[in-house]
Amino acid sequence: MKYLSIAMLFLLSACSQASGKLLIAGGAVGSDNEALYKAFIENQPSGTSKVCIISAASSSPVKSANQFKKDLIHYGLDEKRICIIPLAITDDKSTEFDERNWKDNALDKDVLAQFKSAEGFWFTGGDQMRIVELLYRDSKPTPALTILNKKLKQGAIIGGTSAGAAIMSEPMIAAGDSFSALTQPQSDKYYGMETQEKGQLYLHQGIGFFPYGLVDQHFDRKARLGRLVRALALKKIENGYAVDEDTAMLVDLSKHTLQTVGRGNVTVLNASKASIKQDPFIIKNVTLSVLSNNDIWDIKKNQLLNDVATTKGKEYYAEDANQGAGLALANGRLAQLLGYELMDNKNTQEVRRYSFLENGQGILYRFKQNDESQGYWRANGTLDQYTVTHIQMDIEPVTVTITQ
Repeated sequence: MKYLSIAMLFLLSACSQASGKLLIAGGAVGSDNEALYKAFIENQPSGTSKVCIISAASSSPVKSANQFKKDLIHYGLDEKRICIIPLAITDDKSTEFDERNWKDNALDKDVLAQFKSAEGFWFTGGDQMRIVELLYRDSKPTPALTILNKKLKQGAIIGGTSAGAAIMSEPMIAAGDSFSALTQPQSDKYYGMETQEKGQLYLHQGIGFFPYGLVDQHFDRKARLGRLVRALALKKIENGYAVDEDTAMLVDLSKHTLQTVGRGNVTVLNASKASIKQDPFIIKNVTLSVLSNNDIWDIKKNQLLNDVATTKGKEYYAEDANQGAGLALANGRLAQLLGYELMDNKNTQEVRRYSFLENGQGILYRFKQNDESQGYWRANGTLDQYTVTHIQMDIEPVTVTITQ
């Protein structure tokens, strides 16, 4: 089955000559996340050019932009270099001005001059559909978006968090939770931000700065592994890239690499060899890799580049892994589960985790070692930091019986 769509091939070709960078953050970025802010500041192509904040996704666009501006200044960016782009679709109740008057500013010559003067751009969080609505007209790029694409090709850095991360791919994931995505049909309509937390999977046109596959965010806290897998299967896209909260992936478009920055993980999925059944949804043989802070990944070769101590043949643990679900089981994060219980454990070749509702409807996630699977370990103080690559993952429906 051919996974890479014509649209994705066009984007990959268009960006293949780009020399810019992307900083794609998973949302809920703490003001104390120095590594993430420094990554954005230090990867500006010059030390004098403007940095533009675009808070179009936010329901409080002025407040959101000012908070990010404050954090940039705290980490050393000259306030004189920062501009806030007046582009919004919602009114910020903290101001006397109605920011809805900014809705057509992606066409305004004075605002376009601000875009042209900058080499760094940051999209704040909120509702990604607002960004798309403002940067496209009748599904065609506005002059502002045309400038952004040109700037990226010339070496600019474009970053974003939460909604600002979701827009990076084309298409983009606009709504849906994992359980609904795996058990219900895809929605053909967007019903609002509340469906990002609980609702059917909805895919929409994105901006497409990131040409390598689908992007997802808030990945750890909102348990979005299932919805990303389903989105890949529906759109026949080969690769998915997911970022945990308070974490980012720094993408170098000229080198085709990404680096994990921050406290969480970046998860890379490859579905090129997957077998898929759509109703009920079953997928087998997805390849999953989980990257930790400072890991560098070759996007084209789908492999880890940095030198980390392997666990294979040197496993620390020798115990039967717990198979099941729930708060009473340790290692709830993917890196922990696949590090401690699978790759650094000589007694275990497979770990299983379940998600289910009280009505008995359930989902099984199966993670297995194969000949290509690798586990890596390093210590950060007394913190164990695991990286795992090329784990085989299957997802299938199950029925669960609950007795009290």
